[in-house]
Amino acid sequence: MNRKLIGTLAKVVAAAGWADRTLSYDEIENVKDILFQFQRSVIDPREDAMFEMYIKSPIGAAERDRLVEELRETVWSEADKTYVLSALKGMVEADGQVTGEEQELLDQIQASIESVDTGFFGDLERLVRGALQRRSKAVLHAPNRERYFEEFLRDKVYYEVRRRLDLIKSDITIQDQELRKLSLAGGMMAYVARADQIIMENEAQKITSLLETTWGLSREAALFVMQCALADVSRDFDYLRMTRQFAELTTPAERNNLLELLFTIADADGHVSDEEMLEITYLADYFLLSTDRVNQAFLKVTSSSSSL
Repeated sequence: MNRKLIGTLAKVVAAAGWADRTLSYDEIENVKDILFQFQRSVIDPREDAMFEMYIKSPIGAAERDRLVEELRETVWSEADKTYVLSALKGMVEADGQVTGEEQELLDQIQASIESVDTGFFGDLERLVRGALQRRSKAVLHAPNRERYFEEFLRDKVYYEVRRRLDLIKSDITIQDQELRKLSLAGGMMAYVARADQIIMENEAQKITSLLETTWGLSREAALFVMQCALADVSRDFDYLRMTRQFAELTTPAERNNLLELLFTIADADGHVSDEEMLEITYLADYFLLSTDRVNQAFLKVTSSSSSL
């Protein structure tokens, strides 16, 4: 089976799964079953990360249409066509129910794939059309999260902020280096807020407030970054990479300031849990901040809040 066809099909199947704006466990497993075809050759970890991009957040109609067009260009035989149609049908039936939105989308994609000419002249047309398509405005300007793939690998919060800003054509304006810096800071604040497995409303409000006051963001921008951070920071958060990048972009004073902000987030409910203290200590260690400095920041924040 054509490797490019399988890779593109996996993305389209994920897009079909997002038709009802949710992606169930069974639907994700369906995508993984398709990706299992890659086991026939060496798997590039970057390919796994690429597919994670499509599973991680919803795929809109314009981006889905681009993926379907790319899939059409990889269908070169009737066997390819049969395999693609079967995989799509399996996706929408994966969670045991087919919604009206899923069926309508499946019918549209099926019609598009079934119309592919797999004869000699169809192959020739595809070769010519593929070259033209790569230069066409429709493809160039269609939403394409892969443009931010390197950012996805380095900093998932920045990737999500950048992707969403472009997607909604937001008028929020933040210098790129500052956006990178606050995305890292927002990610670490969200990570600390998740340390005890529960994010309280007052912790989310505190993150938003600190992004406003510390970085001078508007309320709209601070809420936007906070939402992206909370959505994209999980327990597999790569704090080694994130702290290293933050250290490269900031001064010692800014890192000390962030340390106090992390304690402020943890103390939002009036108590710094053992889990939160441990996570902050880990982060501070990667910032090259001493245990004494951690204790000073802890006492400064907690004594200040207890006196209110």
